[in-house]
Amino acid sequence: MSCYSCIITVLVALVSFVLGASLFVLLFAFQGTGPNKDCAGSFGPVTYLHRGNLNFAQENTFDAVVNGAALQGMNPEIDVTVLSDGGVVLFHDKSLKRMTGVDRLVEDATLEKMLSTPLSAVIDGFDYGTTNNITELLPTVEAICAVEDISINFDLKMPEAVDPVVDALVASDCTEGSNIITTAHPNVVHAAREALDDAGREDLRIGAYLALPGSGEYYFLGIKFFLKTRLMHALPRFSGSDILEFHASVYEHEKELIQKWRDDGWCTGVYGIKPEEVGNYDVDVYIVDEGPSFPDLPYGGLGDDNEPEPFEYKNGQDDSLLFYYIFIAVAGVLMLIFLICFVLLIRRCCCKPKDKEDKEGKEEKGEYEDGKSVEIDSVSASDSEASFMDM
Repeated sequence: MSCYSCIITVLVALVSFVLGASLFVLLFAFQGTGPNKDCAGSFGPVTYLHRGNLNFAQENTFDAVVNGAALQGMNPEIDVTVLSDGGVVLFHDKSLKRMTGVDRLVEDATLEKMLSTPLSAVIDGFDYGTTNNITELLPTVEAICAVEDISINFDLKMPEAVDPVVDALVASDCTEGSNIITTAHPNVVHAAREALDDAGREDLRIGAYLALPGSGEYYFLGIKFFLKTRLMHALPRFSGSDILEFHASVYEHEKELIQKWRDDGWCTGVYGIKPEEVGNYDVDVYIVDEGPSFPDLPYGGLGDDNEPEPFEYKNGQDDSLLFYYIFIAVAGVLMLIFLICFVLLIRRCCCKPKDKEDKEGKEEKGEYEDGKSVEIDSVSASDSEASFMDM
């Protein structure tokens, strides 16, 4: 094998080994990963009302989360959004359209504009009988924390919301142990853990929830891939979480996988359920939809920017480990290529037969096997040529 071929073989071997080993690490190394801090058995069970008590008023309003939830002895879950001018309000959607009828992105609005824009009386087809107002974060947190034994579940969708939430907790002296931050975004988990540690609130739990089934959030991999590998929760930017949260339909089909998380110290939480369904789930955190029946939401749940769709986990994608096994096969093939290249290198590049090496060495020096110099033969050839010329 030529020197060039040996170099190519070495490169192929190295690339195959690195890629194959990396895939095996990603697929298997984190399957036993535990939480930031042991949680199972030491937290909960606790129930939060999703966006407040919607039987009282429109979602995320002061009436829904304070008057309808906290003052009724129930823990609210609220959505925190940071505006273009730094103002912080309670709002779920990216657009104002569903809640106010105004076709504008929330991120482009100022605090003054948000507070002066009334919420519609009719939301998702249900008529509340009156309009309502968007509320700011700090006064809402202060009002909730003033109620004894009431906790808040802060749902954050952007890292910019972390500091205002932590500041509000500190300013309100809100020390109840069941306050939690939840998010589906790795960068928010990372930012929240750092901010809580800096504020001396290391005890506050962080929940990382898996996206809705059928949302396509994880593209071709699906939800079960991440339940199996724990890859998402093991990544540095997601490793500060303590609670695994998922939709009710995931729990119904993956109890065995979920139990493995609990065995490793994780708390678990379920969302997408009604208050009367709490007894059907053995978890630590319950995020329940307390509200009326919304005519525009035929599949249940609460509204958002998207058109209503059924939440079905058994959809052939989220519940599949197809790509998990495909990646295992690819990793195996890559390692096989590495082994083949390694053997070729040993046999043809590193361990040449001695007689072959001697022969190649002699040819490079211009010698025959009998030891006579090429120069001697050249002289003989010259004499023969001179004799021919004399004739």
